[in-house]
Amino acid sequence: MAIIGNTKTIKLLERIAESGKIAGAYLFLGPESVGKFSAALQFANKIIGKGGAINADLIVIAPETEEIKGVSKKRDIKIEAIRDLQHKLSLTATGGKHKVVIVDEAQRLNKSAQNALLKTLEEPNDQVVLILNCHNVDKLLPTIVSRCQKVNFGLASDVEIAKIIPAGNANKKEIIFWSIGRLGIAFDLLNKPEELNYRNEVLREFKDIFSKNLSEKFSLAETWSKDTTQAQKKMRLWLIILRQSMLNSEVVINVSPDKALILIEEISQSLQTMRETNSNARLILENLLLKF
Repeated sequence: MAIIGNTKTIKLLERIAESGKIAGAYLFLGPESVGKFSAALQFANKIIGKGGAINADLIVIAPETEEIKGVSKKRDIKIEAIRDLQHKLSLTATGGKHKVVIVDEAQRLNKSAQNALLKTLEEPNDQVVLILNCHNVDKLLPTIVSRCQKVNFGLASDVEIAKIIPAGNANKKEIIFWSIGRLGIAFDLLNKPEELNYRNEVLREFKDIFSKNLSEKFSLAETWSKDTTQAQKKMRLWLIILRQSMLNSEVVINVSPDKALILIEEISQSLQTMRETNSNARLILENLLLKF
């Protein structure tokens, strides 16, 4: 299946694989859900000379996912995963000259795992190609980053997003809006109509906040504070609404750019406080809704 978007980057990787001049480590950088893993898998299969995700010479490490109150949360990648990787790499490649390792969401490697991985990078093996997918390079040790060749990925255009939406889909406009240039999100919304419905309901709810009085806003804050996981999910969607409203020529919500910027800053700060402190969620939400 052809990868949509990031055409220049995909062609660059194809040329590298065909040339045989392959580095020992690559760092695929870019936003979440833009196709880094698909590109890494395609690149790996070209290097190995086999297709498919099931391949003895292809090793994939990714964070495990747990579900809390209906919301999926990813765990850190721990040192045990890297130790297991090092054992596997000590075995000879079965199909050809290379073993390829893909570490998906490498920013979730904890410090111990990163230090263990650094030893592998410091002692390169001509048979091993390491691909790290990452959307937050600041979470990686600088010494890991410096030992990898960087490959950058960007957002897809609305036209590219539209290519994956079947003709006649009644939700095409909404899917493009919520995807924010990320093909992975677009696929999820196509396959999970209930998630698209939820987001559209959040949009309607968000619009209504501006017309509510003080008592109604405090009532919302009390209700949402009882489930902070869901509250934070709503707040992240509010950020998408505000940013899309500033970028999109069509008016999604009647808020001036200056007001939108203020709200983006306030929501982002409130999200950080809720995630990183034990502050009272109800008070945080009350103070935030006063800015609307």
